[in-house]
Amino acid sequence: MGSTNRDYMRDDDGTGVASWGHDVPTTKWLIIVTVGLFFLQTIFTHEVGFIEREEPRVAAIHYLHNVEPAAMRGFGAQVSYVEEWLELDVRKVLQGQIWRLVTFAFCHFRDAPFNLVFNMVAVWYLGSAIERMYGSRELLWFYLFSALVCGVIFTCFGLKLFLPAPLMGSNPCVIALLALFATHFPRQEILFFGLIPMQIRVLLAIYIVIDCYRILQAFSGQGTWTSVAYCSELWGAAFGYLYRQQRWRLASIGEFFDVSRLRRTIRRASTARNLKVFHPEVTSNLDEQVDAILAKIHEHGSESLTDRERSILQRASDRAKNRL
Repeated sequence: MGSTNRDYMRDDDGTGVASWGHDVPTTKWLIIVTVGLFFLQTIFTHEVGFIEREEPRVAAIHYLHNVEPAAMRGFGAQVSYVEEWLELDVRKVLQGQIWRLVTFAFCHFRDAPFNLVFNMVAVWYLGSAIERMYGSRELLWFYLFSALVCGVIFTCFGLKLFLPAPLMGSNPCVIALLALFATHFPRQEILFFGLIPMQIRVLLAIYIVIDCYRILQAFSGQGTWTSVAYCSELWGAAFGYLYRQQRWRLASIGEFFDVSRLRRTIRRASTARNLKVFHPEVTSNLDEQVDAILAKIHEHGSESLTDRERSILQRASDRAKNRL
């Protein structure tokens, strides 16, 4: 059975007329924002420094990370303003720019547009199915948290290692979606690169094996731990698998950032603070108290009364006048 035969993969409004993303708004907007940022990355650039004659992106990385190039040339590199603000640069995260732990997933290398196309096709295919099963808010939090987990891990590597390039790309989020999808439909077949039929679980296994091989190389000394830091697909797959196994639900986190709900809570607290609780006076034993006071006056005189007893007599007198 093909993927388009499944209910969760259909994209129509029930009238037979296709409408793009009408029932999967989060998936649609994730793609729109990512593609839009890619065009902004390409348009808004500026030249940095005098750097060595090599591939512009690598040269810019050397400049941004204060790496002294071996041979200086009079060639500049076009660096994107968007990348400077959104890419995951560990040094800048440690300076307080913590938004980079998530925003890197919305940037892609400008010299690799096919990576963007592949990732967005995967987000549409996988994200649509996940959104229909889990809901729009849950998909959004899942996507953002998969980026956050990988961003934190990359930053931890950066505390011990020199990472020659910032981290960019939605790869960890895509693989997290792939892992979650595979836990539901492991035998679902797709056309890898539009040509090769392959089960979802096989494709996921390929990504995991490749990254695990890098780790084995680092342990054996044939590779470096720096390359392991960039195994973002592995961290994304682990997050997607644990999310399903632990039955996490992340949408509830959004309630802490719900401004309207916070305002209602503050309003209720303020109203409760201003309310005055009426405590009715207990007068059932007032007559008994008056009798006791009158007996005391008879025995010891009115000079022996305390202020409290005089107040009780005054209250009894006022009550008697009100009854008249």
